[in-house]
Amino acid sequence: MRSAITLVALPLVLAAIVVAFADTAQCKESTAADVSTASIGGLLAGQYDNAAQVAQAQTKSTEENPAPPHVTVSIEPTQLADWALWRVHMDVDSDTALDADWAMHIERRTFDKSLALIPYTLRPSIDLKKVNAVSFDESQWLSLEACMLRGDFSKSHIAAHSEGEPCAAEGMGLGGKRAFLPASVDREGDSLRVYLIYRGTPLAVDARRVVTAP
Repeated sequence: MRSAITLVALPLVLAAIVVAFADTAQCKESTAADVSTASIGGLLAGQYDNAAQVAQAQTKSTEENPAPPHVTVSIEPTQLADWALWRVHMDVDSDTALDADWAMHIERRTFDKSLALIPYTLRPSIDLKKVNAVSFDESQWLSLEACMLRGDFSKSHIAAHSEGEPCAAEGMGLGGKRAFLPASVDREGDSLRVYLIYRGTPLAVDARRVVTAP
């Protein structure tokens, strides 16, 4: 039986993600004039799977330190070059799977020309079954600007994270779904690391691109 998302992310946990992520990716202003919002979308697009991470962890997992759950992150480009759909799927166990869908706006900020990923959540009145990348409609989504991901955007490396406390406050209305809102992303080559929340603690999902978006 597939259950609804019931995980709860706490502000302190989000703050912990920021601290952990800061060790590997410092927040930098994007100054590369040759990087466009469309090129960032293309670099991120694809389906990513952490099956290798799970298999490696299972060889040394214990009851106190279990292997991470199987997670896939599908990043679908839309007909709008600066928008993409992010679909996060987690197999908690053989009977339970959790899903969360986001729209991500790739924006060049006016005042300092830096790039940012701004997540959006679907309006409650919109049926998710009617949402698709081909006929994407940004009016169906609500901005979570306080959860924007900022950092280093280049053709070789994308590393960005959100501010913990402002995002925690804005995400209160999301319920358990906010556990699956990416708190940071680090993409290099076909590797994608995304920080989520799992059972109240930060979860680093180390995934590999298995499908390249057209």
